[in-house]
Amino acid sequence: MMKKQFYKLILCFVAIALMGCEDDDELTNVEVGLPQNVEVDFRLTQDNSGLVTLTPTAEGASAFTVDFGDGSEPVVDIKQGESIDHIYEEGNFQVEVTAFNVKGESTSVTQELVVSFLPPENLEVTITKDPTDPLKITVEAQADNAAGFEVLFGDETEGEEPTPMMIDEVLEHTYQDVGTFTVTVTALSGGAATTSISEDVEIFDPLLFPIDFESSTVDYTFFNFGGGEGNGAPVIDNPDPSGINDSPKVASYTKPSGSEVWAGTSTTLNEPIDFSTTTTVAMDVWSPAAGTPILFKVENSEDNTLFSEIEVNTTAANQWETLEFTLPNIDQSVDYDVIAIFFNFNTSGTGETYFFDNLRTTQPFEINFPLDFEGNPIAYPFSDFGDAQTSVIANPDQSGENMSAQVASTLRPQGAPNFAGTFIDLENPVDFSVSTQISLKVWSPVPNTTVTLKFEEIGNSSNSVEQSTTTTLDSAWETVTIDFSSFGSSLTVFNRMVVFFNLGQDGAGNQYFFDDVNYGSFNVQDFEGAEPTFTVFGNIDPTEVVANPNPTGVNTTAQTAKLTKTAGSEVWAGTFFELSEPLDLDSFSKISVKTHAPITGAVVKLKIESQLGDNGGTTHEVDITNTVANNWEELVYDFSAAPPADYVRIVIFFDFGNAGDGSEYFFDEIKLVN
Repeated sequence: MMKKQFYKLILCFVAIALMGCEDDDELTNVEVGLPQNVEVDFRLTQDNSGLVTLTPTAEGASAFTVDFGDGSEPVVDIKQGESIDHIYEEGNFQVEVTAFNVKGESTSVTQELVVSFLPPENLEVTITKDPTDPLKITVEAQADNAAGFEVLFGDETEGEEPTPMMIDEVLEHTYQDVGTFTVTVTALSGGAATTSISEDVEIFDPLLFPIDFESSTVDYTFFNFGGGEGNGAPVIDNPDPSGINDSPKVASYTKPSGSEVWAGTSTTLNEPIDFSTTTTVAMDVWSPAAGTPILFKVENSEDNTLFSEIEVNTTAANQWETLEFTLPNIDQSVDYDVIAIFFNFNTSGTGETYFFDNLRTTQPFEINFPLDFEGNPIAYPFSDFGDAQTSVIANPDQSGENMSAQVASTLRPQGAPNFAGTFIDLENPVDFSVSTQISLKVWSPVPNTTVTLKFEEIGNSSNSVEQSTTTTLDSAWETVTIDFSSFGSSLTVFNRMVVFFNLGQDGAGNQYFFDDVNYGSFNVQDFEGAEPTFTVFGNIDPTEVVANPNPTGVNTTAQTAKLTKTAGSEVWAGTFFELSEPLDLDSFSKISVKTHAPITGAVVKLKIESQLGDNGGTTHEVDITNTVANNWEELVYDFSAAPPADYVRIVIFFDFGNAGDGSEYFFDEIKLVN
């Protein structure tokens, strides 16, 4: 009824110029015919979106109503000449169009609409293996006319349900096993038409370093040579899960009786071994005999003349031990992707069995104090900043205080920022309870170069200590000591060492060298506090602590020890005292003693012993001839050749080799130094 009133109103506006439209009922007297030739024009898009544009037309019609025929709400009051858009699914639909004249009278027609989608075209599928998880893939797809996708990953034997994938979506899938799987991607049109592509994807867990034989998806196949070729090196349960190797799985190799002396086993890795930071390979080995030579070899799979090998002997029988193979002449440009292991090399097999496990690259030594930069230069992982360039090189000036083969070199290029420097991380924190002084040998092209050491807590650079000193020599090695005593001796978290040259000054293109970074000194005895108990021998008077007879020069301390070599005493007469704990010769290689003698040319012997008592134990002694009379001088004894032992006694002899004549000798400030 409302529609009829609406059309009467329209007619009123049309006729008002003729009759004023004083009464709506007068419209009924106007001769208006029913709409004729009613139809609807369908315009379908060709992108499988289901979008249809409907345009109703009729003669004598002023408005239309369209029922889309798909169960959705009809649209009313469509004006003559207007169109309406509607989204259809694929199918056949009866579209009803009703045309109204100005009196609200209508004529309806029904037209069939057929909506069919084109099959997707130009389907492209991208399958990518995850770089960190060899069992995972990602799938992407694109296609013209696609409304979406479905993916079958091919790892279910039956009844696999397809996984839906939207436009621009990336699907991830992780396989539970290795093998070749068929991945099928189907592009959906939104209707019945589809387009599919299938691709095979090979899933394998690559054999890479390190090798621990624990994965159920890695192919650990080894191939034997020189005898027993069919046996390989099977992965078995660890027959002796103890000591350094309690892992569940290991590899087993049996050297057949009568095999070639060069018989062994080999495998090819899926990626070369990374020798960029070390050339040492560690391997856990179980051998039935100690002293068994094991040859470890790496080579290039395409050219076996490119190889490196080294032989190491076992040291234990019937137990696990870790052997380290530092491979010589590794060429960084060569891909070493084949490993070969020769057990009991150069001896024919007797049917004995070996076990091996946990092959990995390792540093041949720990980065700790003392830091001497010997060994493979790539083993020292310096990190530069501010354009500095640091590396370990051959000592360019083997003279003076530094005859070592290798040193660290730092170049500060012209214009480098004033904070340019380098750092290296230590295996263990700096232990300032050993010494609050850090020494290092330095070579600078100019004197008065500021050398700064900074120690940081890794991961918390705001927690740090920093101190500086200044060089004095030009183009020569010298030892500088940097004192951190103002920070106390209980700081134990600093395991990053930062080195700066000329901190605060822009780079001038200078190259600096440093070496032998270590704890500067450790005070063994200074005779200022509790006095040690001296034991004399060789018929001399007792040793005692007295006031410093000559507090000048290198020794201005208050008290010293006095030894009187009594007239007629033995040529080997001397004195010793015991220590409360062994000398730390791992951190320090030398002992410094300040001495005062009435003559020059006197042999001052220093001896260390490993246990109490007069007999037995390990000993080591060093002689130095003094050069200063009636004044203090510092004598530094090198104990780097001392056999490993817990040395708890210090013995000192003055004018060794000559009988006593009543002369008085003084000694003080006994320290461990480097």
